[in-house]
Amino acid sequence: MSLILHGFPVSPYVRAARIALIEKGVDHQFNEIGFDDLATDDYAKLNPFRKMPVLQQGAFVLYETPAILGYVDEAFEGVSLQPTDAKTRAQMQKWIGIAVHYLYPVGVIQLFLQRIMTPIMGSEPNESIIAESAAIASQHLDVLERELATPFLLGDALSLADILAGVMVYYINMTQEGVALVQARPKTADWLAGLSQRPSFEQTLAGLLVGKAQG
Repeated sequence: MSLILHGFPVSPYVRAARIALIEKGVDHQFNEIGFDDLATDDYAKLNPFRKMPVLQQGAFVLYETPAILGYVDEAFEGVSLQPTDAKTRAQMQKWIGIAVHYLYPVGVIQLFLQRIMTPIMGSEPNESIIAESAAIASQHLDVLERELATPFLLGDALSLADILAGVMVYYINMTQEGVALVQARPKTADWLAGLSQRPSFEQTLAGLLVGKAQG
């Protein structure tokens, strides 16, 4: 049964779902949509909240990225992207929560959006929002730097925590402020460099963002 992922490629949530599918080796179709599609009645039938991504497998439709990531890992064969013991699995959920509730609202929706996406769309970035969000993102990255003790967040193997938190920090690191913040934290910088070199991360960088990273 064909598997379809609907979403806009710049979205870090869409990118995370694509990375998980690639890491698992799952055959799928990526249906690139725009923000205008979210307002349509057809899309509302897939996700009543009009967010993305949406995973569709025949009559089975799933939205909310953490749920999609978990399903992709558990429903298909391939390398496991989730730990089996309760404590480490709880740590994975913690990092997923950090990605959703801290890294995304500040690092992506404020810093990345203002510094990278706003100029792409032909507008001037708001420097006060950038300064404020960079200061808060610095605190978030301090937590990451303090807790990183292994090549990946949960040990020596890639997990869903690395995928979701990784795409958020990747976007933070595209900004000039984010580059400085990440490079000032060597464990975070090494972790992100390792993720960025994975084919799944390289293949899912939206064409709109190619060459837009600031140094």
